[in-house]
Amino acid sequence: MRNKWVTIVSIVLTLVALWALNWSTPGLEAKGRIPLVVFLWSVALWILRPIPEYLTAILGAAVMIFLKVPGKEVLGGFADPVWWMVTFACILGAAIATTGLGRRIAYTIMDKLGTSPLRLLYGTTMTNNVLAPFTPSNTARGAILYGVTEGICEALGLKAGEKKGDHTLTLANLYINTTNTNMFLTAMGGNALFVSLLDKMTGHRVVWSDWFIAAFVPMLPVVLILPYIVYRLFPPQESEWVRGREFVREQVSRLGAPSRAEKATLVIMLVTLALWATELLHKVPSTTVSFFMAIMLLFPGIGAVSWKDVEKHMPWPMLIWLGFAMGMAGVVNSTGGFKWLVGRFFASSPWVQSLEFAPFMLVVILAIIFIHPLFSGMNAMGMIMIPVVVQLATARGFDPFVAGFLATLAVTTAAFFLPFNSAPNLIFYGSGRFEVTDLLKGAIPLALLIAAALVGALYLWWPLIGLL
Repeated sequence: MRNKWVTIVSIVLTLVALWALNWSTPGLEAKGRIPLVVFLWSVALWILRPIPEYLTAILGAAVMIFLKVPGKEVLGGFADPVWWMVTFACILGAAIATTGLGRRIAYTIMDKLGTSPLRLLYGTTMTNNVLAPFTPSNTARGAILYGVTEGICEALGLKAGEKKGDHTLTLANLYINTTNTNMFLTAMGGNALFVSLLDKMTGHRVVWSDWFIAAFVPMLPVVLILPYIVYRLFPPQESEWVRGREFVREQVSRLGAPSRAEKATLVIMLVTLALWATELLHKVPSTTVSFFMAIMLLFPGIGAVSWKDVEKHMPWPMLIWLGFAMGMAGVVNSTGGFKWLVGRFFASSPWVQSLEFAPFMLVVILAIIFIHPLFSGMNAMGMIMIPVVVQLATARGFDPFVAGFLATLAVTTAAFFLPFNSAPNLIFYGSGRFEVTDLLKGAIPLALLIAAALVGALYLWWPLIGLL
């Protein structure tokens, strides 16, 4: 039934978009109206998903070019350095999956921490945090950890639906997978799109180390306390976990000694992270670092993996979508579409005009975080919310970069209210180990905690590091 209605609504929106191409838009010329209409139509379809996002992006770009928008500008996203950095990071993430390094990291951490229920929660969620900088797909990261958590639950004899602790482990890993996505620029593909959008709209380029410094410290307390909150909200039956230690050690034993490929991948992973984090010191762009690290991974006789091994783990649909979406958004911004849209429908509101900086940013944080349940994924949401916030801040005389960057961090986390809010949510929900009411029970307090962290970033951490 849902597919039927999605198809009907998508067709109606397409007809409306065709009609809107000829609307009169005072203050916005045709060269700005056409990209804006096509872009908004694409965003609507990214939300509804009648076809895969990357196909919508290709179709939207083709329509823009057909309607005389310069192809060089529409395809400009694929020339953006951030797109290439994400692509090279995906190669590293694929190597981590191919060599089995991801599973080794997970079981090694759990073996060191111990296997009481709370320690297992920390072990699996910590693994997700370790992998986050190197896997620009929270779906891929979620799939790795889903396999680990399901293996633990099955080994402990925890049956789906009984909620003897398996729901605790599954929910903790679902929540962390869409919480730490705003700690690192390379933790999610959409982050690159939003950075590119901020650059085009504010003239301020965010590099990997900028993002890390701004987001990691305020979000660190959240990811550290998250497992404990889930443990308290969904207390497991401790007696069911007596085989945990045995299972983890059995998995470590099965892995055997680290292979040469795992060792090489680990070294490259650590060197890459160190160079990304210290870009402000050595001045080598993170894209350049990513390029040479990818070459080292793939170089015959020296590297850890071959291209044949890596290509099947590459998130090609996400990368295609990302390149086209970045190009399309850039065209809309350069032709004045975002500025016109916000000025026409939002900036003139008396309520918006009355807000000072502090209440404005508080509204932005809370509104974006608690509007996540309406969206299927963070990418389409960011394409709507970030331009609106940047243009509203500009209209009010606030710093558009600060407002836009904070909006970006709010968009790129907390997509954990409902199963359809992100693809990995659906993966974990498919286990049958928790219900939607359970998901909401943990999502609300965690969302409030994230909101508090972002407010702390704005008023405590960012002034300290000179960002505000």
